[in-house]
Parts: sequence; C-alpha cells; structure tokens
Amino acid sequence: MMSAAPSHIGLIARQSLRLTLREGTVLVIAALFVVLVLVSAWLGWRATATVNTIFTDAAAFLQSQNRPVPPNPVLATSPLSLLRNVAVYVSLIGVLAAIVVGNRLVALDRKSGVLPLYGTRTGNGPSYAGGKILALVLLIGGLTLMAALVSAATLIALPAISVTQGQWAQLLAFFALSGGYLLFFGLTAVGAAARSRSETVGLLLPVTLWLVLTFVLPSVTGNVLPTASINPVSALATPPDATFFQWASWAVGPFSVAESYRFLSAGLLDFLPDGRVSTAAIPPLATQLIALFAALVWAVQGLRHLDLTRSDYDV
Repeated sequence: MMSAAPSHIGLIARQSLRLTLREGTVLVIAALFVVLVLVSAWLGWRATATVNTIFTDAAAFLQSQNRPVPPNPVLATSPLSLLRNVAVYVSLIGVLAAIVVGNRLVALDRKSGVLPLYGTRTGNGPSYAGGKILALVLLIGGLTLMAALVSAATLIALPAISVTQGQWAQLLAFFALSGGYLLFFGLTAVGAAARSRSETVGLLLPVTLWLVLTFVLPSVTGNVLPTASINPVSALATPPDATFFQWASWAVGPFSVAESYRFLSAGLLDFLPDGRVSTAAIPPLATQLIALFAALVWAVQGLRHLDLTRSDYDV
C-alpha cells in the first residue's frame, strides 16, 4: 500500500476545511457554542461584580462604624469555579458541534461525488484519512481556542480577583481536556460517516453514543438523573451507599467517558466537592485517553477502507 504523502494530506485537509466552513449548519452550531460560552462567562463576571460591589459598600459602612470588616467573599472561592458552566456547554453544545463537523467532513464528500477525484489525485486511503483527521483537529482546535479566549478574557476583566500562574495552567489544561473530549466525538462521527450505508445512520450513531454516555451511564453508576447531568454541581453528588451503585460505578465507570470528563473538569476548575473521588476501576484521565485512542482507530480504519472509486451512499 502506498504511503501517505504530506502534500496530499495537506491538500485534502485544506479542501475539507473549505467545504465544511461553507456549511450553514456547522457555522450555526459552532457560533451557538461560542455564544453560550460567552454568556456563561458574562454571567460569572456579572455575579462576581455584583457581590464585590455589595461587599465594597458594606465594608465602607462597617469602617465608618469602626466595626470589623469580614473577608471579601469573592476571594473565598477560586476564580476558575466561575467558569464551571463552560464544562456543561462543552459536553452538550460543544459535543453536538463536534459530531456535526465530523459527520460533514465525510458526508459532504460522499454526497458531492469527489471521492473518485481524491482517489485519482492521492492514489491511496492513508492520505485521505490523514487529511480528514487533520482537518477535524484544526476545526475542533479552533472551536476550543475561541472558547478559551472568551473565558480567559472574562477572568482578566473580573474585579477584585487575581488569577495565579497555577490557575492559568489549570485553565489551559481544562481546555486541552475539553478539546480532546470534543475530538473523541468528532472522530466517532467521522468513523460512523465513513462506515454507514446511509447519511442518517452515520449521524444517528454518534448522537446515540453521546446520549448514552451523557445521560444513561451516569444514572447507572451514580443515580444521576438526566436533569442533574446538565448541572455541573449536582452531577457530582456522592452516589447512594448501595451495593448496586458501588459495583456499577467500579465496573461501568471506565466506560462512562462523560462522567470522567466531568470529574476532571471539576478538579481543574476548582469546584470538585471535598472528598469526592472517582470509584471507577481506572482513573478518569486514563478513561479519556483510552477513549480518544479507540475513537482515532475507529475513524482511521473507517476512512482507510472507504472506497475512493465511487461516491454517494449505498442506498
């Protein structure tokens, strides 16, 4: 089999970026994700500014009465915890954006009739797979970068708080984790679009996986109701002290990718409840890395076995 030429990979990646960014659905859902991150950051900023204003007025009054001034409550919590809702938007709207992007990267080629052209120009599947994976990484990386810049700008503008170098490192690690989490679903969508015989099935498979990981498995491992799954704090509540949930958390926990992301995000953004630890058989970070590697293999194998001599779906 021919090796993947870097020039071919770059050519396919550029063409894929051009086609995908023309898709209205992709742009709308990506813009919605960025707007929600902005809203979350603004709400955190607004709440903190309000508390700080009230404290400033109260402190001035207490000083005028020669009474002791208590500590500023704004300084009692980590500034990173103000961004806790960003993790929710990543796991909901961000994941949907990643799924749509991953699906369109392959579905557009299969519908437009350009697969034979790619096969003629590149001559092999590895180049096509490499180009698509590169395009997906760039698109998700850009989406994650925009969310990171919005969040960082909010922390810089927050009154009465200062972010330490260690906390900036935690924020960077959080968005690196979030990018990997989005990439997991994007790769899953790419593999499903390459393997499925219909466009609908290719999109339905990763969406179903997302629903199971986000809402079904947490209810099995920790009695987390679907409504609590979208709350960054209540979703981290300690599971009931029952044998079923203890064993389910240990055995099913390694497959609960959304739950492991939730644990890691809470730790990096400083809102993980004291004493709350994962009881899964393997650590949450290992779950994330294994899931990402499995999704990469799934996507690459699907793309490499895609028939580049024909287009459209086999319906």
